[in-house]
Amino acid sequence: MSSNQTVENALYPFFWLHGEDDQTLLHYMDKIEQSGMKGVCLEARPHPEFIKEGWWHDLDLILAAATQKQMKVWILDDSHFPTGYADGQIKAHYPQYLKQYLAMRRYDVHGPQKKIRIHLPIFRGRIFDQPAKDEKVMRVLLAKRTDLYNAKDLILSDSLLDITNRYDEEKRELKLDLEAGEWSFFVLYTTSKGDEKATEDYLNPLVKEATQVLIDTVYEPHYAHYADLFGNVIEGFFSDEPRFGNVKGTEAKMGTDMPLPWRPRLEQSLPFDLNLLPLLFVEDEEEKYREVRVAYMDLVTKEYNENFTKVLADWCHAHHVKYLGHTIEDNGAHTRLGYGTGHYFRGQQDMDFAGVDVIGTQIVPGMDHHHDAFSTGGANGEFYHYALAKLASSAAHLDQKKQGRAMCEAFGAYGWNEGLRMMKWIADSLMVRGINYIVPHAFDPKEFPDWDCPPHFYAHGKNPQFEKFPVLMDYINRITSIFKNGTFPASVAVLYPAEMEWAGHSMPIEKPCRTLTKHQIPFDIVTLDYLEQGQIEGAKITINQTAFDTLIIPDCDYIPVKAKEMIHTLKAANIHVIHTKNLEEIGKELASKSSIRLSDPQPDLVVGDYEKEGWAIKMLFNENTSEAIEADADFNENGPLYQYDPMINEVFKISDDGKFHLTLHPEQTMIYFYGKELADGKEKTVKTTYPIELKAPWTLSFATNDDPAHFEPVQTLETLTYVSDLEGYEQECGIARYETTFDANSEQDATLFLGDVQEIAEVFVNGTSCGTRICHPFVFDIKNAIKPGQNELRIEVRNSLGTKMRDAISHYLPILPFGLKGKITLEQNR
Repeated sequence: MSSNQTVENALYPFFWLHGEDDQTLLHYMDKIEQSGMKGVCLEARPHPEFIKEGWWHDLDLILAAATQKQMKVWILDDSHFPTGYADGQIKAHYPQYLKQYLAMRRYDVHGPQKKIRIHLPIFRGRIFDQPAKDEKVMRVLLAKRTDLYNAKDLILSDSLLDITNRYDEEKRELKLDLEAGEWSFFVLYTTSKGDEKATEDYLNPLVKEATQVLIDTVYEPHYAHYADLFGNVIEGFFSDEPRFGNVKGTEAKMGTDMPLPWRPRLEQSLPFDLNLLPLLFVEDEEEKYREVRVAYMDLVTKEYNENFTKVLADWCHAHHVKYLGHTIEDNGAHTRLGYGTGHYFRGQQDMDFAGVDVIGTQIVPGMDHHHDAFSTGGANGEFYHYALAKLASSAAHLDQKKQGRAMCEAFGAYGWNEGLRMMKWIADSLMVRGINYIVPHAFDPKEFPDWDCPPHFYAHGKNPQFEKFPVLMDYINRITSIFKNGTFPASVAVLYPAEMEWAGHSMPIEKPCRTLTKHQIPFDIVTLDYLEQGQIEGAKITINQTAFDTLIIPDCDYIPVKAKEMIHTLKAANIHVIHTKNLEEIGKELASKSSIRLSDPQPDLVVGDYEKEGWAIKMLFNENTSEAIEADADFNENGPLYQYDPMINEVFKISDDGKFHLTLHPEQTMIYFYGKELADGKEKTVKTTYPIELKAPWTLSFATNDDPAHFEPVQTLETLTYVSDLEGYEQECGIARYETTFDANSEQDATLFLGDVQEIAEVFVNGTSCGTRICHPFVFDIKNAIKPGQNELRIEVRNSLGTKMRDAISHYLPILPFGLKGKITLEQNR
């Protein structure tokens, strides 16, 4: 560990291709490289000649540039997102591989009645709709109703009777006799008519041959053109948001009338009596529906992996590239159908990276609760803050195939109001939870301004913050390089609640994750699959390289049989199993497992733990946006302790006995490590200084985002003032330049403290740049630029395009003020 550590690229920004001219494409490749990124993920958004001559022409150009620049390339694997469209080939040529569903229509009847006939013109849709052409009745079942005045409207599962032979398919008519009582009959049928229009022409992920069409259409042609680049320049294929897509949205829970994912002959693989099929949709008094739903979901989530993810992964591995991407996890969709794949970890199984995404104002600093957002249904901030990244990092830790690689697509669809400061906060919140690859969203070469999910980082030179983009990208690469090729030292596992939610109500995974995070207790989210694969020895269960001695089971109203058996096995091995309802008690009970000992509780402090090459590493991030963290601290380590500031890339030895005083400014990250002696670790000494407030008048000038090299004078200021407070500048975007002079007593160490910066600042002393800061603390070491006597000071502040570009997405975030305010203080050694 040192400031000279090897830095690996962790950044693969989306580069959207729409068929732009050669000069524009090459110009953008230059800008991507200049921004500090040595990778790119190519996406048709859409491209008018995808998998045709125009596409190959553009890829020839880009891949040649990537080769020359020693950049790596990922390729998004369809003509547009979400993956599964297969460039329209399924609809056009393989309709037999379109998505298929099992649907149910319930009819209620009163008995006794003899020889009645019931006409069934349509099972789904409005009464004047036509039945789907491929609609086929699988089974018709009769059941007795019970508890008639309860909203659940239960049936007696033991009364379920197969009456399929009484259904006349040609006449669409049912004939039956009814005994006295209240009855329901259920028509179970297969159909291609689902409830998500956007993916109605998509392949069926439960059918291997359907996935093969995607391979034949997209993957194979790329290999035919660029086989010699596979495994070197071309690193992998990226699937974006594949899903079941049986309905739209994140709330696709079992037990509603939504159509369910299906394939031909799936019923032959179901491990329960097919007379119980209605229990996939309705509840019964005996509660057999719980295990029926678990069995169905267990089957289809495994088949999703076997027939979709694994097929693509196997092809990639056979062709020497990686397979990665992400599904939709939003607001609990990770355990559900619809936008989800039913089980996050199975959906990611066989991928080489675990993946998630953060877009559309899902994570907003300070908002770890539900809030309005661009994303469907708003944003459950608690899930996005405390569980989302942990899903990916847990899969990366526990799945040997992933070798610790956890990726997040980030920053997209926040609107132009999102600047580097917010991006840094989002990146920190992801990295401290184990994300070590990021796909920034996005570079868009389309004519500016483009409505498509801003911000766009370069924006044809219109983004005033882009010149400082390398500050953030280098920062991310430095941190992610530390958190690779090691191990995560968690001993606490939180049981992934997919099976419990399939069976009924379950506490959302983010609830225990939040408690553990706020108590600085390292943990992984662990599935039943992982537990079954683990090795139990010495009151611990080891999964891949992580040994757990504690399992937390989120509160639920039913635990499936398979889970009960595993829990019994763990308890018998003296592994600590906690069934929780009171979350705060968990924090107290597991306090001894905290990563850091603090003199006072610090719920806004998030700790990321890692072990590597004999070092214990702790990433500490203050998630509070306005309050600093101050506490006496130690890591229960008696040897030397080192502090690494990733923003300025400096390492200091701060303690000989492991004890230290922790100070973290709002939004600040610091990394600590111990375990060995560091030969080049500088001692961090406390020096006596005296502060001087700079009170001289300031000259303010301004350059617009359209012409950032040309500064026009604005006015002279007696006190620092936001540019946006000045008449005529309320909606301006660009660079504000504040200039003054100050006197210094010597060339000794000197530090400059800025006041309120909105939103990023670069300091120049006597014409020498002393660095750029994109978040608190706005502190600059100016010792290499200062001189005795009079000095010239220039501070350049840049805002985001959101001040000027009032796009439709940006209204989910407030427009920040622009400029510099408050005290500017100089400190020198006494």
